[in-house]
Amino acid sequence: MYNHSMKKRFIFAFVSIVLPVLVALLLGEAYIRYTNEYVTPEILRSKSLQYSPSLFTRHVFATKEQHIEDKGWFINNRGYRGRDFSLKKDEGTTRVIVYGGSAVFDQEMPNGKDWPHRLESSLQEKGITNIEVINAGIPGHASFDSFGRLFAEGHLLDPDYVVLYNGWNDMKYFSDGRSLLRIFKPYNKKLDPRIEYRGVLDQVLPETSQLYVYLRGPYINWKFRIGSEGIIPTGESVNVFDNPWPQQYRVNAEMFVDLARNIDAVPILVTQARLVSQKNTEEEKALIKYDYVRMDHETLVQAFETLDEILREVASHKGIPIVEASKEMSGNSEYFTDHVHFTEAGSAEITSIISEYLHSLITE
Repeated sequence: MYNHSMKKRFIFAFVSIVLPVLVALLLGEAYIRYTNEYVTPEILRSKSLQYSPSLFTRHVFATKEQHIEDKGWFINNRGYRGRDFSLKKDEGTTRVIVYGGSAVFDQEMPNGKDWPHRLESSLQEKGITNIEVINAGIPGHASFDSFGRLFAEGHLLDPDYVVLYNGWNDMKYFSDGRSLLRIFKPYNKKLDPRIEYRGVLDQVLPETSQLYVYLRGPYINWKFRIGSEGIIPTGESVNVFDNPWPQQYRVNAEMFVDLARNIDAVPILVTQARLVSQKNTEEEKALIKYDYVRMDHETLVQAFETLDEILREVASHKGIPIVEASKEMSGNSEYFTDHVHFTEAGSAEITSIISEYLHSLITE
């Protein structure tokens, strides 16, 4: 009698609880298969930019062609955005290399429309037909990465002009009191849970359940605090700059300038244009990723102004050109999709600003 009663309870529990859950899972699986693209970590990896660790920067693009079709990005076999180019420039060619992070990579623009390549076209239209501009922007790179790439490879490309355009990614370290030596870690793709499996079960389930894949992405982003620019740091917001990073930024800019001169190239510093300004509306502030720099709005405005002033002082001390893109573009929401990344109009505007400046340098 007891066993019979337990059996009935088990059947009742299965019918009332387990069975509806199974039906819901099956219906969810069917719906996801019908309405969504199937993207496992392995597929996501194939659709993402491929990086390699580097001794002098956190990472570089792998030296192979990469076609990111849905973004319209192309990485050539030397590991730079855009068409391939020879290591040795053609005789009579004026070569410009633009260094920076995702704002130089120009992530919102398809291949050929990124502003360094627009810059090349603009200068050609102005009559400088023997110009070649190389986009050396890599998402996530700060000024020390730019210096490292020029030091470890860029000089081999024999540039005539090298442009430094960094700011936002440097400020991500303002909230950390440690030195660059203590905080810097080379890239390790195995640490990215979005494109690397988290165990045997995590590797098996995506091959059988699209519902699992669909739910995995939001869960991974929530668990590891991953946003549009990688892992979001935790901790208190900062409101002072009593740490090594403004000084480090100055050293990076000075070393970039000195290295450029050592390889017989003309260094050009550009202050970073941004949406951030004292006059931002609430709608504009909603586009700014404060969490990545752990600053409130006023502190972020001050941080950008601090970096601008450092570049001006370095340029004045070294007697080199500086382009004040921040003065001409900052705070104009027409130019930005978020804090620093360009819209079509913004990409065209910074092209125009730097094109005018370079044209005058080259033809003087």
